[in-house]
Amino acid sequence: MSGRRDFIRAMLALSATSAAGASTLGLVGCSLNKRPTAFKTGVVLDPLFLEHTMDDHPENAKRLIAIDNELEKRGLWQKLIPIGSRKATEEELLWVHTKGYIDEIAGISEYGGGYFNPYLGDTYLTSVSFEAAKMAAGSAIEMNLAVYDRKIDNGFGLLRPPGHHALESKAMGFCLFNSDVIAAKALQKYRGVERVAILDFDVHHGNGTQDLTINDPSIMALSIHQHPFWPMTGGTEWVGEGEAKGTNVNCPFPPEAGDKTYLDVYDEVIAPKLAEFKPQHIIVFAGYDAHWQDPLAQHRVTVDGFNKLVQKIKNTADTLCGGRVALSLGGGYNLEPLAHSVAGTFEVLLGEPLHPDVMGKSSLPEMVYQEEIMALKKYFFET
Repeated sequence: MSGRRDFIRAMLALSATSAAGASTLGLVGCSLNKRPTAFKTGVVLDPLFLEHTMDDHPENAKRLIAIDNELEKRGLWQKLIPIGSRKATEEELLWVHTKGYIDEIAGISEYGGGYFNPYLGDTYLTSVSFEAAKMAAGSAIEMNLAVYDRKIDNGFGLLRPPGHHALESKAMGFCLFNSDVIAAKALQKYRGVERVAILDFDVHHGNGTQDLTINDPSIMALSIHQHPFWPMTGGTEWVGEGEAKGTNVNCPFPPEAGDKTYLDVYDEVIAPKLAEFKPQHIIVFAGYDAHWQDPLAQHRVTVDGFNKLVQKIKNTADTLCGGRVALSLGGGYNLEPLAHSVAGTFEVLLGEPLHPDVMGKSSLPEMVYQEEIMALKKYFFET
């Protein structure tokens, strides 16, 4: 394949309708019988994820096109296993969102789109956005079920629109439906999973994921993010409520945090908290906007740093839950580092040799927040 034309052609050519009415997406060149990779890694994608777009908005379809081009350049598409995409049902959306909110999103799309909150002006809808958001949520369910059922070892959903800022009855931060929380609920309801962890390394705190799980002791929400920073949530004091106390873990850092901070806080706080919780499945909201070249944040993580972080997450999943880990696409708004970071993540998941980090490091030094990490460690394990 080359470029967007063949990318879309590949998706449409292998798209079919299942007995349940869900669309099934395949990728050209996928061979399930002769696979040169160590792990079976799934990918989920749908043409609707490209149709939800606004060219002058940072969260647009060009992000997927850049990822497609880099995956093609590295020869990764043929090594991935396609996972069927489908739209979430209203019943599934109601696990997390209110009926009034679902109808509001449907209505804005039906009348041609617009901004959910025109005064804020950050979260847009087009005439297809309601359908795309349902497709993202349903596809997240299918990806996580495929991983849990061991049809694949791990997977990555290239979902749009994203979800981690979506609240029970409010869209914000480019997000419409909280696909990760919906997928966690699906694992519980369809497979009887007792403990699910949602780990978020997007540079912006996942306030929606926190709010939707803050009272649920069966879902652990963990986040590494810039703070204080939009959406001005994610302080360490939010640890969960009632029986869920201890199942919300925020690791906030000021600007200029980089690879060492992210990797060290994972080792010192995130991994031990996961071991304490003993999840049976791990969902990851994989945002790459902590990269040093990203225009919407001020952290200084490198592509190599993301690769190492994903490897650590994968190792944790191998140890705690039989390797059951599924990712969904979060932020990342500079197209080149986004594409390289996502491709690197796929290489880690596949067990492939890693391409060198051609983006390199920032010319400015990263701040090392070791004292802050030690304070987090004391806070979460000694209080």
